[in-house]
Amino acid sequence: MSYFKNPFIYGGRVSGDAFCNRESEIQELLGDIRSRQHVILSSQRRFGKTSLVWKVLEEAQKDNIIPVYVDLYPISTLGEFIEEYAKAIARTLTAFDKAKRLMRGLFSRVHLSMGVDPAGNPQWSVGFDRTRETETFDEVASSLENYLNRRSNYGVVVFDEFQQITETDGEKTERRLRSAIQTHEHVSYLFVGSKKHLLHDLFSNPNRPFYRSGKIFPLEKIDPGHLKRFIEKRFNEAGVDIDGKTSGLIVETTECHPYYTQYLCHILYDIMEERRIRTDDVPRAIDFLLRRESTAYMNTWDLLTHRQRQALVALSETGPGENPFRPEILRRFNISQPSVMIRALKSLVDKDLVDRANGRYEIIDLFFKRWIKTAISMNSHG
Repeated sequence: MSYFKNPFIYGGRVSGDAFCNRESEIQELLGDIRSRQHVILSSQRRFGKTSLVWKVLEEAQKDNIIPVYVDLYPISTLGEFIEEYAKAIARTLTAFDKAKRLMRGLFSRVHLSMGVDPAGNPQWSVGFDRTRETETFDEVASSLENYLNRRSNYGVVVFDEFQQITETDGEKTERRLRSAIQTHEHVSYLFVGSKKHLLHDLFSNPNRPFYRSGKIFPLEKIDPGHLKRFIEKRFNEAGVDIDGKTSGLIVETTECHPYYTQYLCHILYDIMEERRIRTDDVPRAIDFLLRRESTAYMNTWDLLTHRQRQALVALSETGPGENPFRPEILRRFNISQPSVMIRALKSLVDKDLVDRANGRYEIIDLFFKRWIKTAISMNSHG
């Protein structure tokens, strides 16, 4: 058991030396921001989108580009969108302007008040006339552009989990936001999301207001060579020996997925002996991880329908490039038509348990897939 700080971080935003590579993505996104190109950044959950975006914002700020980060994950109404956006703008601009002058000059329909959180950081609260939401929304949507225009400066706004805009009031908010954004000359926008099917519909459906309003930027897995070097470097800097064969096995096991790589390496660090990671430690760490997650996985499993469970078992037994609709799979589950399996898979996509890319379906959580294969599929065969 190790008593030193674990060098691998998972489950939150990763920064500094704990952030793995993505140099080409950082430079491309910085180039887009400098040229005021709007970008749609999408990937599976836990792919490191938010960590990447914050890294890009840090670099953009070095170019005197003012960064605004808006987390839309908690919103479900237009009023909540207004609150989150106004607070994000105020939170950022107080670093560039005096708070009282900012509150007087930024908004006329929004009342901002600033307090302090338990850690001593500024904390904004927002008030506005709920009967005039659309006018207030228009003001907030244009406030940063107006601020930057007066100062001959440039900025970037990140809308994280942008697909949540569909939860507000249909396409009304989309139309109003699109109408505002298309006139902005001092702000570039990054629309970030993990529900790829929703984000794709927002920007690729000709009937939606945001159709083709930005550059599509799908975030891919990290190059295996980069990931291997990152694993070895982090272990070595913590005084732990690991050889290339073992780091290669880790990358193969996690399929170059950044979150699951960090998670598995975190456990390997915790269970190592003699400050060395051996190849035999990898399956031991996987068993440890599956035991830790088994309750959560079982709770998820219990909420699924019979057909959804069958579809997940089929996917867990499907190798890369294999067809989950092949006749022997359908016969095994007594499914008469592939369309029945397709409906089950689409419902799992909606639940964020399955991803669909390039016509293929895959279980998003690699270790949930392993759990299904070992705890469910093998038992069902027995």
